[in-house]
Amino acid sequence: MTNFREHGVPIYLDRELYVAFIKLQADRGLGKSFAALLSFVEGLYSLGYISKEVYEAHKRKYSAPLLVQKTLPEAVDTQADQLNRAMGMAADQWSEHPSQEWRQKWLNTARQHPELSNAKLILALEQEVKG
Repeated sequence: MTNFREHGVPIYLDRELYVAFIKLQADRGLGKSFAALLSFVEGLYSLGYISKEVYEAHKRKYSAPLLVQKTLPEAVDTQADQLNRAMGMAADQWSEHPSQEWRQKWLNTARQHPELSNAKLILALEQEVKG
């Protein structure tokens, strides 16, 4: 005996519809069910079978992406800030530290994080010594 699911509606798509469905999923970051339901809701509304209120509610619900875009966690920002501050202190002490090993450590760190402002400062100090 099969398990009857009254509200389930299996559909089989031809190649063009399947490719369009996959593009919808990818473009909007949706799971399969939400992409299918969004398509279904759009169709019912455009054919005049559901009200604008029902359409808007379901469209909002089924347009929610599978993964919510998040900004970098504060901890990561804090680590970057801490590293930038430490490189700033190293730059301040640059002339007081004749140890090439110490300087090389900070130069390597600066090369690994060129986006940080104090990394640029350390790299500029290296050029000053060479030039």
